[in-house]
Amino acid sequence: MTNKERKRNRAVKKIEIAVRKAVGKGVSKKVVEDTVGQAIVKATEKVAAKKAAVKKTPAKQAPAEEAVAKKAPVKKAVAKKAPVKKALARKAPAEEAVAKPI
Repeated sequence: MTNKERKRNRAVKKIEIAVRKAVGKGVSKKVVEDTVGQAIVKATEKVAAKKAAVKKTPAKQAPAEEAVAKKAPVKKAVAKKAPVKKALARKAPAEEAVAKPI
């Protein structure tokens, strides 16, 4: 949940609590609705004024980038290994077992 959503939920809860208290004290629903409507209008005007004030403030200028001589990437000499021939162990031919007469 973003901060805006949290603030909005908090404001809605405050309004709901205030309405419940007013109705509990015996204030008519019409008066409550009018009051809530006026509060909402004032809040939207406040937000609009804040946004307009933010737009009027000049943005800070980004510092000009200084020309820096960049070093060319150095290629590293890599010693290539000669392909290694693998020595395969060869099995000696197995002698066949010959049944000897007893």
